[in-house]
Amino acid sequence: MNTATMLVEHYMLLIKNIAYLSAIGVHYFDRMEPLVLRAVDHLYIAHVGDASTCKVLLCQAIENELCYSHCEPPEYTDSLRVALQSLGHQLH
Repeated sequence: MNTATMLVEHYMLLIKNIAYLSAIGVHYFDRMEPLVLRAVDHLYIAHVGDASTCKVLLCQAIENELCYSHCEPPEYTDSLRVALQSLGHQLH
């Protein structure tokens, strides 16, 4: 596994943790946007790519998680959608 993949996976774990906390009633929506923006900054500083590439990598990871979250509570998927919106991703 390369460094870029490991960093994206690291931030996805943090994003999913916030989503799971939201699913059990601990609302951390206000923490999602700062986390996502820090993740983009960290990926950029780690020379994973330019800012737009880093956003795309995180968007793809979050979208992938959304594809497999059909068994999760609605609050979980809502929180992941907040993460996508924080990245400026347009939801379909």
